[in-house]
Amino acid sequence: MNGPNPELIKDFSEAQKLTGEKKYHESIERYEIILKKYPNLVTAISNIGLNYEYLGLLDKSIYYHKLCCDKVPKEKIFLNKLGNVYYKQKDYLKAIEIFEQSYNINNKQENVIEKLISSLIEAKLGERAEFLLRDNLEIFPNNAYLNSLMGYHLLATNRHKEGLDFLKKGTGFIEFNNDTVKII
Repeated sequence: MNGPNPELIKDFSEAQKLTGEKKYHESIERYEIILKKYPNLVTAISNIGLNYEYLGLLDKSIYYHKLCCDKVPKEKIFLNKLGNVYYKQKDYLKAIEIFEQSYNINNKQENVIEKLISSLIEAKLGERAEFLLRDNLEIFPNNAYLNSLMGYHLLATNRHKEGLDFLKKGTGFIEFNNDTVKII
């Protein structure tokens, strides 16, 4: 019976340590060495993508996250990482596509719902965003971020009273002073 490979564990731990020390290039080199021995180790591929993301090399990050998605289709962790990089790149339509895939796998991921709706709003797809917001605020009524998104969306579409109600839920405090609204 074979147990975990001690050499792999040591090399992987060293690569993770280098990432933690913000030595991203060195970490990438270590992961590439690991991949020469274990070419299908998707966690190493994913971590290379994360290191490139930390370096701000988003196109390279996307390449590695796509490799993970190709090797393990429908794995929400890899989809979410890819969607996050598209979001950082402000490629909201691609982010929407990826976050929707993840959402369809598991529609109870609050962080994915937040990013999906944010992407929809950024892509000027407010009707779809509002539909998802209303659906998900029934499931996550205390999610401050979703309440705030709904509030800002409603304000932007001139539904001020309802928007302020959601902002109050999202921020906790709204102050009315001399006909102005201040969100605290």
